[in-house]
Amino acid sequence: MIRKNSLSLIVSVFFLLFCSDFDEVEFTVLQPDAGEDFLFFTSESGTQIPLDGSASTDVNDLGFTYSWEIATSPEGTSPSIQNADSATPTIMIDEGTSGRITVSMIIARGDQQARDFVNIDVNPQIANVLLVNGIDSDESANLKIPSASIIGNEVTALSVDNIYYDINLSQSADANGNVLIEVDFNGATLLATQAMQALQSYTIYLVGSLETPELLIVAKRYNQNTIQPGLVGLDATNLSSSVSGMVLFIDATAVGFTILPADVLFGSLGVTEALGSLDFKDNAELLFPTASIFPIPIWATVDGERVSNDVNITLNNTDDGQFGTFILYEDASAEFGNTLTFINNSALLTP
Repeated sequence: MIRKNSLSLIVSVFFLLFCSDFDEVEFTVLQPDAGEDFLFFTSESGTQIPLDGSASTDVNDLGFTYSWEIATSPEGTSPSIQNADSATPTIMIDEGTSGRITVSMIIARGDQQARDFVNIDVNPQIANVLLVNGIDSDESANLKIPSASIIGNEVTALSVDNIYYDINLSQSADANGNVLIEVDFNGATLLATQAMQALQSYTIYLVGSLETPELLIVAKRYNQNTIQPGLVGLDATNLSSSVSGMVLFIDATAVGFTILPADVLFGSLGVTEALGSLDFKDNAELLFPTASIFPIPIWATVDGERVSNDVNITLNNTDDGQFGTFILYEDASAEFGNTLTFINNSALLTP
């Protein structure tokens, strides 16, 4: 026998499942969107930074309010927000501000709220440096940048440091914009100064021999900060003193071409620049369509004769802003007397 209160419960459940009008029940999900992180230069855009949270949504379209505030800012600065209760407020900064500003945006409706953040790098003064040990020996090299308190990893022969090091130029460069670079190698310290610019990447090549080492510093034209959407950067460097006129060849049979100089394939794909013929310590760079990157063999030649092993491009053909370098090393133990490597430079940069 079903008691009266049990019967009432069954009726109530039946009513909720089959008779309730769910359109009258409020299920609100707030989805904040403070925008993508971005760079801001006062020399180009003044001292008012626009923000935009208008892409924020409420799945039930019931409306919400905005509240913006500065979460973090560079030491010694005091940015402020105008119209902090709107979808598109403005940050007011001093012209000399340099560093990252992190802004918090909260959207709210009643007791519900959700938060998103956006980072703005204002007048960034960060440059990147990478050490390449191009000498065929048993000695390791070690990068030091005293003004930036950087002591790098030990870099073995014919290899690359495993990270680009950030240099804050506002603290590390002298009045002329020069940064002192030191490389310890074979019991001696090699010194060089380099004028650096913010958002640029610099590669420091240790070249020569065990007895007569020297530093070659190359400022890269293209990196993740300067490559346009739809493109990646490729470059080639000849660090083999025994090779003059290095030309890269490519086996493009897998993509409907033939074995031919890399520049010919690049040109057929609309690349206007060229890596060309490189002598010792030469460097060349070009931009390449992102979707045209293929893992197909490339090797170094001189007058059509192979002088190295073959390697593959290891860039992801779906990601913009990547860049990589072909490096030819003189290598006595290699089959052709030289070793060609490809470095995915993008993988070495801090995200």
